[in-house]
Amino acid sequence: MNRTLSPDMYHFRLPFYADITVPLPVLIDQSFDGEKTGTAPAGWDVTAPPGADASVVEVSGKAGKSARLRSSSESAATTMAHTFSAQERAVTAQWQWKETAASKGSLARLSGGSSVAVDLATRGDAGAKELVYRASDGSWNVVQAIEGDTWYSIKIVIDPAPPEGAAPFVDIFVDGIRKVRNAAFRDSTTVLNTLAFGTSEGSPCELYVDDVSVRVTESVNSDATLQGVMDQEIQYAKNAGIDYWAFVYYPQQPLKRARELYLSSENKGDVNWCAILDGNFTGSYATNLPHLVSQFSEPNYQRVLDGRPLVYFFTTATADWVAKMRAACSQAGLPDPYIVVMAWTAQGAADTKAAVGADAVSRYATGEQNGQPYSKLADAETSLWDQYAAAAGNVVPTVSTGWDKRPRYDYPLAWEPNYTGFKDEWTQQATPQEIATHLQEAVSWNNTHPENASANTVLIYAWNEFDEGGWICPTLFEIKDAGRPLRLDAIAKVPRTSAGTPRRPTL
Repeated sequence: MNRTLSPDMYHFRLPFYADITVPLPVLIDQSFDGEKTGTAPAGWDVTAPPGADASVVEVSGKAGKSARLRSSSESAATTMAHTFSAQERAVTAQWQWKETAASKGSLARLSGGSSVAVDLATRGDAGAKELVYRASDGSWNVVQAIEGDTWYSIKIVIDPAPPEGAAPFVDIFVDGIRKVRNAAFRDSTTVLNTLAFGTSEGSPCELYVDDVSVRVTESVNSDATLQGVMDQEIQYAKNAGIDYWAFVYYPQQPLKRARELYLSSENKGDVNWCAILDGNFTGSYATNLPHLVSQFSEPNYQRVLDGRPLVYFFTTATADWVAKMRAACSQAGLPDPYIVVMAWTAQGAADTKAAVGADAVSRYATGEQNGQPYSKLADAETSLWDQYAAAAGNVVPTVSTGWDKRPRYDYPLAWEPNYTGFKDEWTQQATPQEIATHLQEAVSWNNTHPENASANTVLIYAWNEFDEGGWICPTLFEIKDAGRPLRLDAIAKVPRTSAGTPRRPTL
């Protein structure tokens, strides 16, 4: 199930096997700017007793218009509620709001029928001014402190029926930072259909609301855990001239499922494979090493330099681990493995290579910040090949096809708690020809630097890192719109040799 790549924002990254299950995922999208000043907000069911009102107004210091809800000490609460088509899947609700004077008891609710799933409110407690949410036991929990006459951006990610039997959850973000993770619903419900705002009852309050949206988050089915999908991916890679896949070697389910599907495919001999070892593997190195070494003798394991098994260590390697791998291969009668250490800097790679006794260095990926053009990424990466070679000798050049971690800012992952900087970590999307040109630069670099590229291989980032912005796997819209895997077509046309140089690098 693919939650991070909602089609309205990241449709161009959806893999070819994806299926958009909600063609129009936007349920509410309202800025109030085009509405007549003084009228009730369009599309909202307003309850405003005498002495109170809800209307569209211009707000000093803020462009455009907003909705304002007012109540007095003599009036009941003022509310405005907007229904949308009932959803039994994850949705994301966002809005901006402020109280003229903080902690006056304003509220926001996401409901399904008469059941309130999310209940947010402001309160004054022992002098503190706070945004709070109500737990399933009825208690109020602090989200953060608030101030009067200050706009706050609120985002609620809520899922009534997560996959794999997980419990329904609510995540609450304030100004782009997740403040509450995996909270329970206030009331049990399996459906969502109403967003409401309100003032407190019997208390003077002035609440402003703007830029309200509700969108279906779980709007794409993307199930790659099928043998037919893997078989098709192998065919695509073979047709593009891809020699091998470098799998990040996950020993645990469900992450190892992709490698299992590849190894169980009748077509696995069409594209070789090798391992990238990170903390998932090295965390139980003694347990995992024998199985990996047993794979080195298989005909579809990638080898370089007349039969040496190719292995990458990513961010973590020790001299002991490298020595044990070499010893295990020797004991099994296998050639000495060709070990490549990956690091984010040339000097870091060189230091690790020397410390552990590796054969070469490489880099996992390269990215640019704040929407820089792909050409800048490619130029920077080309310079890195020289830097790594000068520092460490032998290099496996990395060709990054892109970098864009904004989906992981919009929907943070548990294993990346420091996600707030991801909103700036993005490079403009590359064209297929730009990727092919950069790949050709790497092939040419290998051919003109044989002393630094003894393994004569190039590593492309990545086959399917869709939510990180690097991919060459065919996408849904490539196949639907063009009828062809455009990036792979461009890669297939890249010559593997240069004039007068017969070396053919592996990709």
